[in-house]
Amino acid sequence: MEDTDSSSEVSVGSSPSNARSSSSSSSRRNSSHSNSSGNSNSNNSSSSSKRTLGMVLTGTLEAAAAALEREPAAAAAAAAAEKVPQYETPGDLSNLTEQQIAMLTNLSQRQTLEVINGLIGGGALDAVLAEAAPEVAARVQQAAAEQAAADGCEADAAADAAAAAAAAAAAAADGAAVNPEYYVDVAKFVPLRLTYEERRFLRLLEAALEVSEYTSRVDILASNRARKIVQEIRSLCAVLTGLLVANDFEAGERLLQQMDFEQQSCFFRAVFEIGRRYKTLNPERMHSTYGKLIYLLMDSSKPEIQQLLNFSLVAPVHTVYSLLASKKNGLALLKDPLVKVATREIMAEGKSRAQVDQEIKEKEAARKTLIAKYAANQNHKNKALFGLRFNLFGRSNSSSNSSSSSSSSEGAAAEDLLSPEDIEISLFSLSDRNCFLRYNRDPCMRMIGYLRKYFRPDSADEEFSLAVCCGRGGARLSHSHSRQYLFVLQSLTLWQEILKDLFLLWSLAEADLLQETNYYRLRDTGQGLNRVQEAPRVARAIRIIVERVQRQTTNWIGSSVIHLGDSNVPNALMFIDKYTQVPRILGPLVLCLDRLPELNAQPSVRLYFENEFGGLDRLRKLILCDFFRHAFNGSGAGVEAAGPRRA
Repeated sequence: MEDTDSSSEVSVGSSPSNARSSSSSSSRRNSSHSNSSGNSNSNNSSSSSKRTLGMVLTGTLEAAAAALEREPAAAAAAAAAEKVPQYETPGDLSNLTEQQIAMLTNLSQRQTLEVINGLIGGGALDAVLAEAAPEVAARVQQAAAEQAAADGCEADAAADAAAAAAAAAAAAADGAAVNPEYYVDVAKFVPLRLTYEERRFLRLLEAALEVSEYTSRVDILASNRARKIVQEIRSLCAVLTGLLVANDFEAGERLLQQMDFEQQSCFFRAVFEIGRRYKTLNPERMHSTYGKLIYLLMDSSKPEIQQLLNFSLVAPVHTVYSLLASKKNGLALLKDPLVKVATREIMAEGKSRAQVDQEIKEKEAARKTLIAKYAANQNHKNKALFGLRFNLFGRSNSSSNSSSSSSSSEGAAAEDLLSPEDIEISLFSLSDRNCFLRYNRDPCMRMIGYLRKYFRPDSADEEFSLAVCCGRGGARLSHSHSRQYLFVLQSLTLWQEILKDLFLLWSLAEADLLQETNYYRLRDTGQGLNRVQEAPRVARAIRIIVERVQRQTTNWIGSSVIHLGDSNVPNALMFIDKYTQVPRILGPLVLCLDRLPELNAQPSVRLYFENEFGGLDRLRKLILCDFFRHAFNGSGAGVEAAGPRRA
């Protein structure tokens, strides 16, 4: 009806003959166009007819006739275009192989145009690439072959490593069954090993504490100590900021842009946490600076000081558990039997070189197997400013949260995944614990072994009797040989148990020292002005350890009273300080006793031992007897720093 009406309208504006001729020609062209394009182009023909009729109404008949003549050519071009194969858009490379992508990215401009022309001509992509850029295709194929060979070698090595790790795990399981929850409990108190970036800030902290006179200026009997404390804390923070600027100008510039201690508090918390973590892992370090650090943090945690400072300097210590618990499959990693193999300490004593090499290979294989099993394949790496474990300048205002919500949501999933670096540093930290136990606890175990080997509680000769008498040789105790033997054995066993749980006790000690509601008081304890503070957490833990030692031994000698928060042990810091001195006392002695057989292997030295001391065993007994009588005679009870008072 619409076409008919249009035709009638056309006849009104022209002669009847012209109208009939144009109508007939139009119908013939339309019919031919419809036959050539088929049913699929019927809509196109109808729309073209409408456009042509519109041109007749608004223009001349010649223009309408020219448009009708162009329609068949346009339809033919559209049909030809449909026959050309369609390729994916440039952004979609899912149908391309890695070799094809590598070839395309290495083409020159001329070669790219040749490839495009070949594809338009209907050629296959591989054939077009080989013809247009044969050198590029050859290089890519060679690189692909080399990569395939390397992947095969890596797969074989991974299979061998997995087999070795499985064998080591089976051997470890046969040797001693380990509770799956053992490393989960241990990891809660094992500090993380410092990274390279964190060690830079550790050096800055130690330098700032070395020049600080915090305790000398603060621990005085004054009326207005709070303002003095705040002034000294701000002074130390200013020195630390200046050292950061001197060490890394760009990082210091970013820190100084805030120009406010409150805004910089996150940075100071991170740096002070690094110092605490390092001291826990290395008790023999930071002799003069750790006390300043703890006393500074002790003061800063008090409510009246925080009110003046407007920020806190205390942050939780990063442990293996805190890292892995926040990651996917982190706790499952700690329950894996291979953790024991991957963290064991390899000792060369009494082993051949082949045995040591085999243990090293098993340890490396176990570590690689754990990484391959639990590490996620992720390229996202959300590193905080300065390379520390959290963003130093993160703000909590709403504007920053709204602006960074999208980026934080994108990185949240990646942050929850275990990376190979997370697994490595966790395994290294657990290995550091084994090294810590060897250096601190093992001397006590060795001394207990020497005591039981060379002495008996029920029999002793006059020369090697352990008996002590009050008033002789500085002794303040009177013990027979058997009683002194039990006293030494119980003391060494107590030291061994305390040093075995020293990470736990250290964590509890810092919790007592830095508790906001646990106030201290300055008091003259006979050894100068000291901070006297209760340590309830450490006291409870020590009572449990003492009860455990009492069950292991019989006939407890002396008193089991625990001195903490009094004149003998002013605070938990003094308790930690005493027991970190034990390996420094026993270590050289054990080393001497262990190396004597090596010296005795030399003929000249063996002759000297026999002439002067009566042989190797008698020399050892002389050293041990002298130590057991004078080191445990009660002469240090008046200045004893901590622990059960043995009298």
